[in-house]
Amino acid sequence: MNSTKNELDSRRHMAKLNDDDLMALMESGSLIHSSLDSQEVFSMIMENTNKVAGSVASTLFLLDEDTEELVFCTPTGPIADKLTDQRIKKGEGIAGWVVDQGKPAIVGDVKEDPRFFGGIDDSTGFQTKSVLCVPLLLQGKPIGAIEAINKADGSQFTEKDALMLSTFAEQTVMAIENARLHEALEHQYKETLRLQDCLTQAEKSLALEKLSAGIAHDFKNILNAISGFAEIVHLETSDDKTREDIGEVLKATGSAMDLVEQILAFTQQSPHRKTTVKSKKCFKQAIKLFRIFLPQNIQIHENLSFDDGPLHANSTQLHHAITHIFKNARDAIDQDQGVISVESTVVQLDKLEASLHTGLKPDSYIKLAITDDGCGMDQETLGQAFDPYFTTKKRLVGTGMGLSAVHGIVKDHGGDISITSEPDKGTTVEILLPRQEVQPAARVLSLDTLPGGIEHILVVDDERIMANTLQKMLQSLGYRVTISNSSTEALEIFESNPEDVDLVLTDWAMPAITGDRLAEKMLAVKADTKVILFSAFDDGITKENYDPKSIRRVLKKPISMEVLAFTLRQVLDTPNAA
Repeated sequence: MNSTKNELDSRRHMAKLNDDDLMALMESGSLIHSSLDSQEVFSMIMENTNKVAGSVASTLFLLDEDTEELVFCTPTGPIADKLTDQRIKKGEGIAGWVVDQGKPAIVGDVKEDPRFFGGIDDSTGFQTKSVLCVPLLLQGKPIGAIEAINKADGSQFTEKDALMLSTFAEQTVMAIENARLHEALEHQYKETLRLQDCLTQAEKSLALEKLSAGIAHDFKNILNAISGFAEIVHLETSDDKTREDIGEVLKATGSAMDLVEQILAFTQQSPHRKTTVKSKKCFKQAIKLFRIFLPQNIQIHENLSFDDGPLHANSTQLHHAITHIFKNARDAIDQDQGVISVESTVVQLDKLEASLHTGLKPDSYIKLAITDDGCGMDQETLGQAFDPYFTTKKRLVGTGMGLSAVHGIVKDHGGDISITSEPDKGTTVEILLPRQEVQPAARVLSLDTLPGGIEHILVVDDERIMANTLQKMLQSLGYRVTISNSSTEALEIFESNPEDVDLVLTDWAMPAITGDRLAEKMLAVKADTKVILFSAFDDGITKENYDPKSIRRVLKKPISMEVLAFTLRQVLDTPNAA
């Protein structure tokens, strides 16, 4: 209904204009519709407003719906540069009244009109004498106004001028709306491309995570075979030279396992799991991996403490936090020649020193200091360094997790982080992490010191090499062992004589029937079946997703002789609940 009324009004207005007026309006309308760029459209609207109304200056006001203020958009005239970012309240001044009422206003002498707001003239030095202002209506709703100021020939604005400017305003609204729609679609298109890119990266990350998990699973089986047979030889031999050589093999398999864990740390997300990690090794791994992304103009100097103190930490989070600090240091140096220094030491904080750090108590800490000789920060920037979403980087440049997230990770690990910096003098980031007590040296083990038994153990693993390794390890401890490389076959073996099986040692990730499901099926046959589950996947089995009544223990590959021997006896010697 409103649309039909507006069309009728437009036709009546047009009928009152002569051919020259209509031609001028058509030319002006054609020009403002020739672009879809908002700023270009605004500029052309202003230029043509002066032509249509014969004015000295003009202003386009657009309504900010959030604040209900009128914003000066691309004003023209001798004081246009002084009107940038000016705002007036809706209903204030002549333009405010026009937007509020939704109808034009012709003011011959602004000094005689109480609606006139002289504040703008006072701030700019311009003298407004007369004003013609018309509303911009979109489907009957005001979105702004066009104001023509002072006739160029010194005369007064007329009803014809108002008719011309109102007709031009109708064309203006369509031009503005088209530009807005175009920009919205362009923004939506860019956002769609961004989301598609994020999805592609997420799919790549997921594929890499699955690939690394699969490789880790297979590699852990191989390492378990190497370490398992090496341990058997190490325990059985009495020759010192042989034991020393086998000890080196075991050290090498331990290093290989650390490498596997390092790969998993960077491809899998396990943000809440903390384990005991060696601080020096963790720091060195982060440095080694970051060197890949370091340009030739930047060097890393490291001075890590010989005291490889343990930390209770999530290696993934810790690596990400350290890497982000490295990235900030790299970006601070940018294209200049520079150095990033990394130093770790063990410090003992007394009561006074601990009080200087939020949340810390007197104790032993590992301090990691990362220093760059880049551009540095002033005190204002430094004060915002840990604020969420704060960044000194340019828009559209990746900012990583942000120092607020790094701060959160450090605090989650019971530590503290601080930054010192000066412009042109570089930045130092210091992290304090609580040091765990050093565990006593490992016992010298032999088959005589490891607990064994004579019970019958059913071993289930689809990887033949793993099953054979466990068989050899168990037999060396005195157990009677049956192995199966198929969970389906293992269930058949168990069902044929369940009373003959004292304990089931099964892998979790297997085709056909997974280890946890196999345990359930065996318990349905024999309610007091004792099952130990093992896996190479860290995130697969936790206390939250298995029933402790059906699964007595969970072991992580590779399984050492010591862990296997003591775990078996704990489970076998624990009586079943009545």
